[in-house]
Formats: sequence, structure tokens, C-alpha cells
Amino acid sequence: QAWAGEGYKRALQQLALILQELKQRNILPSPGASFLELGCGNGAMSSQYMAERGYEVSGVDISQTAIEWAIERFLTLGLKGHFTQGDVCHLKQLEADSYDVIFDGSCLHCLIGSQRELCLTEIRRLIKPEGTVVISTMAGKPKKPEDLRDFDADNYHLMRNGQPWRTLKPLTLLEEEISNQGFSIIYTDLNHNPWWDHATICCKPS
Repeated sequence: QAWAGEGYKRALQQLALILQELKQRNILPSPGASFLELGCGNGAMSSQYMAERGYEVSGVDISQTAIEWAIERFLTLGLKGHFTQGDVCHLKQLEADSYDVIFDGSCLHCLIGSQRELCLTEIRRLIKPEGTVVISTMAGKPKKPEDLRDFDADNYHLMRNGQPWRTLKPLTLLEEEISNQGFSIIYTDLNHNPWWDHATICCKPS
């Protein structure tokens, strides 16, 4: 049903726990606020969750097929949402200072090298001055032996077929990277898993 495949139900449950925690901590604004998911896929994760709770949802994904699925899914469910195909490193089709919340839907860890700075620069441009950015990303070294064998520890890259596939930085370096791009971190959580850990980092433009 989403990028998580057979793990969709588990991933959705974990996402719901995270978003509920952020709501309880008053990190998320009230329903009606504008919400953009980067790497929205077919819209089945945070886009659907927030739309069901009254947020003004938009999503962007590099896959046109995923965008078509997201539009179809929202129509079927009777939800309102605006979805567009785009590269999270170059979102010139979206206006600056447009969103109360930008949610990185497990997208940042898919970006390699200079792509990460480009994406964070776009997030900084698109978020409202008082808005909130939520980054949901893989963190730390992989834990399974087969993944450790394919891990480039010098560059924090998990390799696939000889090419960088995911970026897995330790939490401290993730926080430093985000802060260096003009954000103030207001909340961090680290979820421990048997395969690799997953960080939720909430920040505001500084």
C-alpha cells in the first residue's frame, strides 16, 4: 500500500505514534494549517493521516506514477489534497513561505552528497517564518551483518550494487547538518529498530 510494502501497517502505526506525540507537545499547529510532505509516494502515509485530521495537504514525489496513485487514493477516500511531481532538490514550482508544516517522509536518507544541502535549502525557502519542519530519517549504522558489509562508514553510505543507496549519519551529525542549513532544532526522538535506527528531528527556521 506504500513504499514500506509488507511493513506498511507497522510503519503507519509508528508514524501515528510520532505525529500524536508531536501534537501533544504542541509542535504541530492546529488543523487547517498547510502541510507539505516531501517524498509523499502514493499519499498513504503522513499525507493521508493529516488530511483525515483536517490539514490542508500537499505532496510532492519524483515519481509521476506515485503522484497519480496519490490523487486516485485521495479521490477514493474523499479527501482533499494537492499532489505534484517534482524533485525535492529543485522545487521552483512551489512558492516560498507557503507551508506551516513540511514533513520529510523518509526522503532525506535517500539523498546523497550535495543533494542533501539542496533539499534542505528548498525546505528553508518553502517553510513559513514561524513554520515547523519534521525530518523523519534513517540514522546510525545498519545493524544487520549483510548491511554492515555494504556500509561505507567514511561517507555514511549504505551501498547497493556498488553505488550509494542511503545516507545513514549518526544523530549528532544529522542535527549538525540541519542546524548548519539555518534551522533551530526544537525536538528530537530516536526510534530503535533491529535493522537501523530512525530519527525524528523537528526544527524551525532560525
